[in-house]
Formats: sequence, structure tokens, C-alpha cells
Amino acid sequence: MLVGILLLLILNIGNAKTVKSQKKSKSKSETKQKVDKKEDKANEKFLKEMEDFRMEAVIRTTKGDINVFLYPEAAPKNVANFVFLAKNGFYDGLSFSKITFPEAIVQGGDPVGDGTGGTGYLVNDEIVKWLNFNTEGMLAMANKGPNTNSSQFFFTAIPAPKFNGKYTIIGGTKTKDDLNIIKSLKIEDKIITIDIKGYKINDFLNYFSKETKEWSSFLRSYR
Repeated sequence: MLVGILLLLILNIGNAKTVKSQKKSKSKSETKQKVDKKEDKANEKFLKEMEDFRMEAVIRTTKGDINVFLYPEAAPKNVANFVFLAKNGFYDGLSFSKITFPEAIVQGGDPVGDGTGGTGYLVNDEIVKWLNFNTEGMLAMANKGPNTNSSQFFFTAIPAPKFNGKYTIIGGTKTKDDLNIIKSLKIEDKIITIDIKGYKINDFLNYFSKETKEWSSFLRSYR
């Protein structure tokens, strides 16, 4: 009789611990879900704010102007990096370092000129499924592998789906005329300057004040 009572007590204690553990696990799961939902809402709000800037760039070259839409709602930090470098005159006077056909890749933004140069800092990839290389005229960051974006960028003059998921797209050409300028570029051609257009551009960069402070220190030491 006594043994039975002891066994019953042990079973009850074990069940109580199990129930307590399940409640604790459920509470952690519910807390994580709430945090995830809060982060998702904050990210959605952030990306909507990025889209509202309606940003464009005019890449003025020795062959003519290339007008592009910028997509901070897809690649906020990489667009911020491109805008930051353009506004600081980093690209002014740089030659196009790589032009390949029939692949139709036109690459620029290398301060060294041989395809090896950059800013001294790296920006991680920001690749989204809804933006891809299935159409021509995409503007993307060149890299040496995952998460190695710096200053170099390239245009695709024809559809290049083989690049999907490998490079961060930051923009796209506005018209066929812009695409024709890209196709006419040669190695000896240069970027005169890059003008950034949009709604409250300085406010846009304020979202990345920590990054631009770091990038500025690299540029000062680089120069």
C-alpha cells in the first residue's frame, strides 16, 4: 500500500514537471513568434520608407548619360553605399574596367583600373527573389564572392538569368536609349560623374549614419 502511494506521488511529480516544461516551452515559442512578427512589421515599414524615396541616378559618361532607377527597397545598404560614393565624387573620372560581349557585361567603379580595386570596406549581399537578371539593363554590384560588394558595379546589356542569386541588384535602366549608351561603351570611356536624384536624398543617407561614418573613415585612409 505504501509503495503504491509513493509510486503515485512520483508519477504526479513527474507529470507536474512535464506540464511545467511544456508550458515554459510554449511560452518561449509564443514570445519568439511575437518578436518575429514585431521585427517583420518593422522591416516592412522600413522597406516602404525606402521605396518612398523614389531614387534615380544619372551616370554621366564620355559616351552620354545613363539614366537608372535605384531600388533601395530591395538593397538598402548597397544602394546607400552607391549613393554615398557618388555624392563623395568617388566615381568621378574612373574608366570602365571590364567590357565583355556577347555576355554584355559593362563594369565600372574600380579606382585601380584593372578590376581589383575597391573602397577598402565590404557590404553584404542583399538579394531578393522579386528582382532578377531576366531582363536586360540591370545595374548590380560586382563581387569576388558572397558578401564582398565594394565600389565596383556592372550593367547587363542582355538578359543574364545565370546571375540570379549571385549578385545584388541596385537598379535598372529607364529607357532603350540608356541601354544603347551602355552597349556603346569601350574600355577607354570614363565616368564623368554620377548624379543622384530623388526625394530627400540626405534623409535617405541618415538611415545609414553608422555605416556612412565607417565608410568615410575608410575613404579618408584610402586616399
